Amino acid sequence: RTTLDMRLQRAAEEALLPALEEFDAKKLASLQRQGRETEFAPVSGALVCIDNRPPYQGYIRAMVGGRDFDKEKYNTVTQARRQPGSSVKPFVWAAAIANGYTPSTIIVDEPFVRLDGAGKPWRPQNFSGTFQGPIPLRKALEQSVNIVSVKLVEQLGMPLVRSYLQRCGINTPIDDVVGLTIGLGTFSVTVLEQAVAYSCFANGGVRYDPVMVTEIRNRDGITLYDYSGYVRREQALDPKVAYVITHLLQGACTPDHRRQYYPTGHRTAALGRPRAGKTGTTNSSRDVWFCGFTPNFTTVVWIGYRDNRPLGHGREYTGGALASPIWVQFMAAAEEG
Repeated sequence: RTTLDMRLQRAAEEALLPALEEFDAKKLASLQRQGRETEFAPVSGALVCIDNRPPYQGYIRAMVGGRDFDKEKYNTVTQARRQPGSSVKPFVWAAAIANGYTPSTIIVDEPFVRLDGAGKPWRPQNFSGTFQGPIPLRKALEQSVNIVSVKLVEQLGMPLVRSYLQRCGINTPIDDVVGLTIGLGTFSVTVLEQAVAYSCFANGGVRYDPVMVTEIRNRDGITLYDYSGYVRREQALDPKVAYVITHLLQGACTPDHRRQYYPTGHRTAALGRPRAGKTGTTNSSRDVWFCGFTPNFTTVVWIGYRDNRPLGHGREYTGGALASPIWVQFMAAAEEG
């Protein structure tokens, strides 16, 4: 017996796979115009949905780990290790909130320079290339301000931030050499780990081990495996911290048309339901993400190339532009009725 919900599985395939084909068609057309069609490679993508509803927390309801299993025996959801980029920031903010900061705490967004391990200056940049000066943590997360994330890591300490990621379910090792860049998501995670970690916010700070198979019986009806004897749950975050981060992530998904204010997850407003989440875009758009949840489901969408080449350059190649519309289409089907 598996946890798969075939209605949600079909919805996941119908949301992800045509979007990847459409991206390929646009990319191929662009390369052909430049006479570079020999450089074409198909893009990869992944989607995983975890149930948040009691008593099914941790149940994997849908998983698309590739485009065609006959052609590629590889499950991107469980096997690929990719950089989370800005989708790591809610965990940096969680460490801050748990240690005395509030959504109203002001951090100055300004040019930031530190020497790296080789003694060379390191100057992280914001996606916009500009600085906003004093900014509250709430707005900094909604706009995914890199400088604020790096400053929080410096103030809190990299080991503390790493501990929050690990307790929420990021099992892939994070080396000390990552340093302050942990706040920019320069380490590696799996798509499934991201979904488990985000589900901690949805579940009041409780981390549930992901479940794919609930029971195995032999032909005589004797139970050989029962998941309840193996799966663990743990209070990974203070429920108050999970509540505040969920509230901040709702803000990251809520545009204000009157003020012309569009946080990075504003496209998810098309879902028309309570939702919370965060985009992720790494350097040169090599990985783009949308990680988000409703009260019922936590879903993560990732897009990138197997060989780590850039998807493209500009705002149309961000997690908000590429991953969040797929998330919305799937979640609309998952939440139907």
